[in-house]
Amino acid sequence: MTAYLITSVSVVGAAPTDLLIRDGVVAEVGPGLSAPDATVVDGAGLVALPGLVDLHTHLREPGREDAETVESGSRAAALGGYTAVCAMANTSPVADTAGVVEQVWRLGREAGLVDVQPIGAVTVGLAGERLAELGAMADSAARVRIFSDDGHCVADPKLMRRALEYVKAFDGIIAQHAEEPRLTEAPRCTRVRSPPGSA
Repeated sequence: MTAYLITSVSVVGAAPTDLLIRDGVVAEVGPGLSAPDATVVDGAGLVALPGLVDLHTHLREPGREDAETVESGSRAAALGGYTAVCAMANTSPVADTAGVVEQVWRLGREAGLVDVQPIGAVTVGLAGERLAELGAMADSAARVRIFSDDGHCVADPKLMRRALEYVKAFDGIIAQHAEEPRLTEAPRCTRVRSPPGSA
């Protein structure tokens, strides 16, 4: 059993106090706590908060391990006070099947630093043309409940409706990149030349 006594730590909205943590769980809160078996940590000047959750991370693995891995991203998250991250689907291959989301989930468990929850793609290959394996990802070991095509929107309204109806069966969420692609295209401009001698 591991025990830590954090003394004089500020809890948001309250005066500084002591926290006794046993096996990763807050066991007691209050001033003047004593625990002979605990490692004492001076918390003066520090703030105790619940673990943070990052709902939009790019862990890049599989496929872009040169940029980031699940382990390196988890390590950075833990150092920043995060206890959970949601890994976006824009990996290579795309996280649009049960196999890929399970791979990301298992890599997170092996790293053991934060909870890594994969976000499944809404459409195959993030292409916006046909639904990905939403049900299979939801039933996988990763238990995916959030689906997103990340920086791509699902522009087809019928496809989006089908996705929303599908995930309703297992309380899933579609995190849509809300835009209308016809309105966000780069405008076509014609370069106008000024007549000679004009300012």
